[in-house]
Amino acid sequence: MHTHQGHIRAFLRRLCKNEALADDLAQETFLRVYKRLDQLTDQSSQKAWIFQITYRIFLDYIRKENRRKNIDDQRQHPQDSTPAAPHGLKMDIENAMNALPQDQRAAIILNISYGFSHTEIAKTLNQPLGTTKSHITRGKATLRAFLNAYEKA
Repeated sequence: MHTHQGHIRAFLRRLCKNEALADDLAQETFLRVYKRLDQLTDQSSQKAWIFQITYRIFLDYIRKENRRKNIDDQRQHPQDSTPAAPHGLKMDIENAMNALPQDQRAAIILNISYGFSHTEIAKTLNQPLGTTKSHITRGKATLRAFLNAYEKA
């Protein structure tokens, strides 16, 4: 569990785009994982199991915010911002990633940043394998198109 803490925080920060919120959700993840450790039967799937709990906590938060109808306002006026904003191409790629639908973004992050297989991502995001493959293909195509347009500009 300890070895995954940094990865969980980084994953949530990329999903939430709000460092303080990501840290709060990470804390909730660690508590939930600790309470459910007895449910982990296969140690080889620990990483996917922890990320699955993390993503569910993130989705629960999004659902609650959608019910409160405040999520758009929070995106326009974030209360906590990252200390140093990225510049140039890095910022543009981050903006392109953030423009992806959340399920595509999560699949791409798990695949590229954490090396999850399509099967592991499907399990983590609780999606059919075909949906996961489609999200990764579409997400990568969108990012590729963005990079091609960026190079031409």
